[in-house]
Amino acid sequence: MHPRAQQIIDLTDGWRTDAEAEAQVIEILRSAPPEELDDVLADLDVDDLIGDVDNHVWGPDNRTQLMTLLLRERRDALSLESLAVLLAALHVGPTPRTHQELITEVLLSRTGTAFHDLKYRLNSTRDHHDLEHLVFEEIDEDLRETLLEHFAEQAHVDPNSDLRVLCDIDDTVKCAIHDDRYPRGTIYPGVVELLQALDDGAAEKPNRAGDLTFVTARPGGPRGLVERYTRNDLSTLGLPPHSVMGGSILNLHTKARMADRKILNMDRDRQLFPECRMVFIGDSGQADAQVGAEMHRRDPDHIVATLLHNVTDLTREARAELAQDGVHAFDTYAGAAAHALRLGLIRAEQAQTVVEATRKGIAELELDAAQRERLERDLAADVEAVAALS
Repeated sequence: MHPRAQQIIDLTDGWRTDAEAEAQVIEILRSAPPEELDDVLADLDVDDLIGDVDNHVWGPDNRTQLMTLLLRERRDALSLESLAVLLAALHVGPTPRTHQELITEVLLSRTGTAFHDLKYRLNSTRDHHDLEHLVFEEIDEDLRETLLEHFAEQAHVDPNSDLRVLCDIDDTVKCAIHDDRYPRGTIYPGVVELLQALDDGAAEKPNRAGDLTFVTARPGGPRGLVERYTRNDLSTLGLPPHSVMGGSILNLHTKARMADRKILNMDRDRQLFPECRMVFIGDSGQADAQVGAEMHRRDPDHIVATLLHNVTDLTREARAELAQDGVHAFDTYAGAAAHALRLGLIRAEQAQTVVEATRKGIAELELDAAQRERLERDLAADVEAVAALS
């Protein structure tokens, strides 16, 4: 424990921190040598620290002083990791205009690779307070426009080939609604391995982790309740770092509304990460084909493909028609790997890893005779497709 961090903990360890103790906390952080400031913050719970230091109705605005000190006066002494932790803590709960301005100022102060790294750190939080929530839910419109302009500018300053992976959940990750080939609740064999491969990318050196976002029309609920539940439900699968973009209860009424919400989510992601390409993984049961086709039409250079899990017995003709709009249907995740390999999104050995996981997972499932016959037939065709491309 850094001695300065211990001093701060001692000052704030109680039911309430008075204004005098708050001022001492600020002074401790002000006087910390630049090379030690990161270490001090690393030993503190920053959320608690900000909560313990208040703006007083009849006294000093100590919280504003604290955040101004760290994010403006001493900003250049902080690592990207520390900046991300501080910015994330600022938009837990209502975000007043002064905090919005500080957040905007910090993001505008970073360019190129440093800016993109900071974005990814903000998007890899463990709850719904991610980059999308910050920019589109917490920041006022004028500041949001300024930020999105900066995002677009930095896409040209530091372009990269990272692949954003946007993935549906129901009948895409987990058998839930339309798919009668698997027991309800089954996590599809091979899906985790495919998502990991896409997140790593096709290059020998894996891309930066954190490119995976689950998009859903499920409502976010109060304080992101449903998004937190969704994230917790996915947490045991061994997935790479990811975020969740939810919807509104109004979007659950019709497939058209659900599609509109997913398109909105994907368009937001495109604005937040314009330097990246995007692949969408959905299913044939809930308008995901239309979502993928529409996004591909809007920006085919950015939306490189939609991989569509066939859960409704699409005909050969329907598949061919969808493929013309950049929507590629698959029956098992070995088939999804074949499409990803053909499109240059993953390498042959990654595709083979997906194949083996799919084969093993299907073999271990308790299926009736008809289900097993159907899946083994589909798997054999998909394995052959991967082999032909390897």
